Amino acid sequence: MVSLPLFVLIGDPFLCEEKRKEIISGLEKEFGAGFPVTVRRAGDVPVASLLSEARTLPFLAQAQALCVRDAARFTKGDLELWSEYFKTPHPRTFFIFEADSLEKGHPLLERGAQAKQVFWLESQTERIVAQFIRQKLRQAGKKIAPEAQDLLEERIGEAWTFLDSLLEQLILLAGDRAEISRSDVEALDEKLSQWEGEDLLQALGGRNVAQAVAVLNDLLEMNFRDFPAVIGLIHWQLRRFWEAKRWLSQGVSEREVASRLRLSPARTPGFFKQLGPFSLKGLERILEGLFELDWRLKTGRAEGRYEIETWLVSAISGSPD
Repeated sequence: MVSLPLFVLIGDPFLCEEKRKEIISGLEKEFGAGFPVTVRRAGDVPVASLLSEARTLPFLAQAQALCVRDAARFTKGDLELWSEYFKTPHPRTFFIFEADSLEKGHPLLERGAQAKQVFWLESQTERIVAQFIRQKLRQAGKKIAPEAQDLLEERIGEAWTFLDSLLEQLILLAGDRAEISRSDVEALDEKLSQWEGEDLLQALGGRNVAQAVAVLNDLLEMNFRDFPAVIGLIHWQLRRFWEAKRWLSQGVSEREVASRLRLSPARTPGFFKQLGPFSLKGLERILEGLFELDWRLKTGRAEGRYEIETWLVSAISGSPD
């Protein structure tokens, strides 16, 4: 067991995610598989609430891990609370803090150094992801054109956990052809923009729980209850919404946003009408919850339909302004 139950991960979000999985795997070997893991985003939950969770283990649990992303968002007051807590922390509540960067002398860095558990993770995402794509396609007997790979990586953003499902879709689209082209990625983009996920986004924005659950169940049946694949499809559209909202907040015109997203003139008015009820912060929270759900499904911490429906209801309650 480490001297202080604290890990600090600094750098590329993809590598932080992989390092977090490695840390949790090691803790599971020590305390038994399936021990509680909670992922939060700094600022979304008061530090006092996190500390309350930290001081008491869940029922029958030998230990727990509390993962906090975007740790650079903590205020001065928050950091004072953390510093006080880590003077006498619960020995079996392990905190994993993640941040793109932290200033020299930051209290979390000092505490992490004390625990000898600070990890500086240099950005290697492009190399790792490119290798994954090549290996996945090689297994299917296919290759991908450079311009197609560039567009795919642009669309997926930092949420690489959804890449596997999207590659499966591209392999099916390519059919007998040996190489996946840019037009295949664009066709997937168009396909994912036309499926009933648009109805799901409309239900999210309108806070219509009954409609959202009905559309979700239809999607699951259409995709043979392939939960990771459906989550990948939902993420694809939500990511586009987030990109559009971010650009609009930066002063980019709707026309330019439509051009960057390659929206057809016929689809553009409907897209921005659906986008209207969402806030940038709300979309970030929805995507964060979806990311955590995908991770829990792929690590066996969640079983499927119930957890997806729970995420959906939570997203509806907090999605609009």
